[in-house]
Amino acid sequence: MNNKRPNPEVSELRYRRLFETAQDGILIIDAESGKITDANPFLFEMLGYDTDAIIGKKLWEIGLFHHIVSNRKAFEVLQAKSGIRHEDVYLETKSGQIRQAEFTSNTYYVGEDKILQCNIRDITERKLAEEELRKTEERYREFYQKSPIGYQSLDSEGRLIEVNQVWLDEMGYTKEEVAGRWFGDFLRPDQIDLFKKRFAVFKNTGTAATEFYMNRKDGSVVLIAFSGKIARDTKGNFKQTHCTLQDITQRHLAEEAIRESQRKYQALFESIGDAAFVCYIDDHKWADEFIELNKVASDMLGYTHEQLLSMSVKELFFSLPSDLILEETTDKLYRHKVITRESRLRHKCGQAIPVEMTFHLFDLQGKPAVLTLARDITSRKEAARELEQSHSRLVKAEQVAGFGYWEFDLANGLVYPSAGAREIYGLESESITIPFVQQIPLSEYRSDLDKAMNDLIKHNIPYDIEFKIKRPTDGAVLYVHSIAEYDAKRNLVFGTIQDITKRKQAEELLRESEARFRSTFDQSPIGAAIYDLGFKYRQVNDKFCKMLDYSDDELTNLSVRDITHPDDWPKDLIHLNQLKNREISRYETDKRYIHKSGSVFWVHLSVAGIRDAGGNLLYYLAMIVDITARKEAEDALQKYKLIAEDSRDIILFLDRQTGRLLEANTAAVKSYGYSRKQLLSMRIQDLRAPQARILSDSEFEQAYAHGMLFETMHRRKDGSTFPVEVSSRGADIEGTTTLINIIRDTTERKQAEKALSESLQSYQVLFNSVTDAILVYQPEADYSPGKFIEMNDAAVAMLGYSRQEMLQMNPLDVVSKGIPTVNVFTDTMRQAEKNSELVAEQTLKTKSGETIPVELHSRMFEFGGKHTVITLARDISERKRLEEEQKKLRHQSEMSSRLAAIGEMAAGIAHEINNPLTGVIGFASILMDREDLPPDAMEQLQIINSGSQRVVEIVKRMLTFARQSKPVRSSINITELIDNTLELRSYVLKTANIDVVRHYEPGLPLLTVDSGQIQQVILNLILNAEYSMKKAHEKGTLTITVSRTGDRIRMSFRDNGMGMSAETLGKLFQPFFTTKEPGEGSGLGLSLSHGIILEHDGTIRGESIPGEGAEFIVELPIKLSNEKSAISNQDSMAIELAKKASILAVDDEPAIRSLIRIVLTQDGYQVDECEAPQEAMEMISKNKYDAILLDIRMPGMSGLELYSAITAKWPKMAKRVIFITGDTSGKLMVANDIPCINKPFNIAVLKDTLLKILSQPN
Repeated sequence: MNNKRPNPEVSELRYRRLFETAQDGILIIDAESGKITDANPFLFEMLGYDTDAIIGKKLWEIGLFHHIVSNRKAFEVLQAKSGIRHEDVYLETKSGQIRQAEFTSNTYYVGEDKILQCNIRDITERKLAEEELRKTEERYREFYQKSPIGYQSLDSEGRLIEVNQVWLDEMGYTKEEVAGRWFGDFLRPDQIDLFKKRFAVFKNTGTAATEFYMNRKDGSVVLIAFSGKIARDTKGNFKQTHCTLQDITQRHLAEEAIRESQRKYQALFESIGDAAFVCYIDDHKWADEFIELNKVASDMLGYTHEQLLSMSVKELFFSLPSDLILEETTDKLYRHKVITRESRLRHKCGQAIPVEMTFHLFDLQGKPAVLTLARDITSRKEAARELEQSHSRLVKAEQVAGFGYWEFDLANGLVYPSAGAREIYGLESESITIPFVQQIPLSEYRSDLDKAMNDLIKHNIPYDIEFKIKRPTDGAVLYVHSIAEYDAKRNLVFGTIQDITKRKQAEELLRESEARFRSTFDQSPIGAAIYDLGFKYRQVNDKFCKMLDYSDDELTNLSVRDITHPDDWPKDLIHLNQLKNREISRYETDKRYIHKSGSVFWVHLSVAGIRDAGGNLLYYLAMIVDITARKEAEDALQKYKLIAEDSRDIILFLDRQTGRLLEANTAAVKSYGYSRKQLLSMRIQDLRAPQARILSDSEFEQAYAHGMLFETMHRRKDGSTFPVEVSSRGADIEGTTTLINIIRDTTERKQAEKALSESLQSYQVLFNSVTDAILVYQPEADYSPGKFIEMNDAAVAMLGYSRQEMLQMNPLDVVSKGIPTVNVFTDTMRQAEKNSELVAEQTLKTKSGETIPVELHSRMFEFGGKHTVITLARDISERKRLEEEQKKLRHQSEMSSRLAAIGEMAAGIAHEINNPLTGVIGFASILMDREDLPPDAMEQLQIINSGSQRVVEIVKRMLTFARQSKPVRSSINITELIDNTLELRSYVLKTANIDVVRHYEPGLPLLTVDSGQIQQVILNLILNAEYSMKKAHEKGTLTITVSRTGDRIRMSFRDNGMGMSAETLGKLFQPFFTTKEPGEGSGLGLSLSHGIILEHDGTIRGESIPGEGAEFIVELPIKLSNEKSAISNQDSMAIELAKKASILAVDDEPAIRSLIRIVLTQDGYQVDECEAPQEAMEMISKNKYDAILLDIRMPGMSGLELYSAITAKWPKMAKRVIFITGDTSGKLMVANDIPCINKPFNIAVLKDTLLKILSQPN
């Protein structure tokens, strides 16, 4: 044993280095005078004072404890006691910052001098964490009391210390009845020994997760899930348990039902008559091994079950390349989900087995898998070869067994039924058309039959189907079963038909009896109900009645919808209809029911259909499990428990070069579990945990030279690890480079930080993931809004302020000025007192001044003992914009409808006017050509003709306004047209104090335009200028300039009215856009004008500066008129054609027929006429006509319908039809290049058009 005493100088040096490098503040004070004689560097750094401010001063002379009185009292306490430890000391730094510190003092003597040593550790951050921990613990304590699941605390003997209200409600006891009782008293007798064993294990391991059967006070038994943890004191001794108890009776029953279902499905899988294989498929590649296969597969292929499981899919195929087969199968499978094909599998002995393989693609545990059913078709193949030989036997057999045989010859469309098939189908002929046979099945089966036939022919999917027919001979409805094959070489479908009506009737009765009256229905441990296709309950069990607190009679008078939560019914209805339409066979879902009391609870619902023998749905069968407790438990939080303990820091001196420990204090011995002797024989590496951080060389240098604070993991003697915070600094002691490590166990701090971080992060993520703005504030006593105390990221983004700025503001600061606001906030508080929500619309103002319309949803809750309002603000700018657009669109739609009605009316009026007008103008023209009339008669005829032409122009303008006519162009003087239009408005312009200034360039050429349409444009521009100038200053000057620019005439209309903005100019020619007051304009004037100018190959644009008037500029091209394109040079040809041509005129107006006959007869044409299209068809069939003049609008058959009939019967004659119309129907003719003359027509135009038709070669 080494009794060598340490060198005093070395020890003094070591502890001087410890004093200087310590991470706690240290004060050395003379106990008699109170003067501070020494302080370590960390104290100066922590408090911000320099040496002069502390050393030599008395304790009460520095501002450490706020003021002199506090400092004197503190010193008197230090003098009176030999040792003090206080964690609740508040110190003031030189900068005025308050820090919370752990204050420890010790008294010792140096010679005869009494010395006070004060160690000061800054625990501000730790205290903040502990406060957060305390608050969290309070929240979770409240959670346990209000938890939706049972909670209990047991002592070391298993006696109840505490239970929550849910536990009491669930078991039916009061708190006084259970306090201090042994937990085993509440268990079913056979569970007591089990509890004793498991509770002993629980105390050893510290955790438990098991199940027990417990007796309620009323004697009923429940299965509970028991889970918990052990709480220990600071010494690690048992303190108490924290356990949760959850009723899982229903879940257990449901799980048992699932296990039973699994057993049934396993039995079904094994009982399948075909070989069944299951394997995964990933990215079109088959897995190398099978997941499962049945005994039939083993028997068919000669392998054991284990041998097949170790083989791959590829090894089973015979002869053909298996990769090719699988690749082709996979492609089809991904498209169709289920496919069938024939192939050959390899028996263990090498023999090839012909099989029919059906592949089903499905989802298994989230991955695509394939179920393959392989049916041995050896016998079927042999039977196919013997089919021809057995045909005669089949004919006899079908008569005995009620079978029939049929063939569909797809080439000639005939069906060849056997005698048996003819008897079943009620057919009399040995061959009949396929369409006739397809009418015999009932209509509801038509789509299924067509699909089955299509699948057989195109995909070789077996045709095996049951359906109903109505026999045409006697009207009897039969249920039949048909199986068919397809012979691709002969393009022939052949199959059998069997009458299964009696069998189906028996099956239907059996199924209905079994579904309706099974004995276990009323004894089911879970809710069960049958309801009809109208969703009305027909039968319910006792469990379901108790679940809802209704009697049997009450429930059978209700429907599913009556007790279903309104939000869940649409989804329920979709599933029910899918079940009815056979889209699914069953479905499961979680939904909410409404209790008789009005409360809502959760259930797990499983619904299947009860069908008759024909597959028709009779009823719905529902199995219901109350999962309210499970739902609540899923949303509940787990018990939160963190223990914060303080321990003294570990101090280690170690050799920097070797890492060997040179010195260790008592805290190190206690923390690591080694004796001091053991520690001094170890290196620092021996104390590091395997996952501990190792300092790099550069970090070692930094720690030695300047000191370093870092975190790592250390290991105790028993192998356990714990996190530490290491403060390391170097020193040269007795020639040895030494590292002084002050190590603090940070286990509790880490736990607190993690809890705080997770809690904060969860709430922050949830709060900031909401896309609507959330604002939280606490109202003042008078209900006026106080400052914001919280807001989410969406609120910051919406309003444009920083979070710090908003925390200094209140709701009134972000509400747009001029909008009532106070009532909104006071109403919120009043509504909140009624526990209701206030919904209102408001306008908020952003930092940039922008306003945002929002919809506010506000509620009140308690926070920190104060009323607090949380407001969700949803930006409804887009909704407001859409509402405004909808309003405009409705107005435009109404205007369009009116204009469309005007257009239709205008077209009808034009037809009615133009028909008689054609006769008036035509006959007036004939009479005016006569030379034997007296002058007065000639003058009167000219008056008649002039008036009629005026009516023509009026009708044209009316159609132009309604956009129902194309331009009819003629040569005009544009300045005369402008002057005439100004003359129309001269009175209005004069009374409005508007002067007109004209600037016309002389010698302008004529324009070829529709004068009526161009006049409408000019008039519209004048009207707009009038409105603008009257609106601006009740007077003005309109300047009209006309000049030639190249090959175009330019017209300018300038006013000095109020002008327009650039935005308005951009919308000028949009339909329905107007700047006028409602009722003063339709918004169509400039739009129509724009269309007219474009039809004339011209341009129109507007220019304006707000407040300085506007100018509209119209440019039209200069074109030569074609009016003189007469056919005088063809007169001789016209005469020759007239001598031979035969013309048919078809019109319901006698005057027009007479006019055409007289005009054309004068030129030598042979003219027939008729008023009805039917009569015209008869005349065309009997006579040969060189041209047909055809009216469009006629009673009965229209001209267009007659034209279609002529085109179909005499295509060449259709090319010699000339249409005559009194409305706008001519547009269609022009678009299709069919000759058309508008009424009232010019006789010369009629003759010219006729001549063009007759000049065409036959």
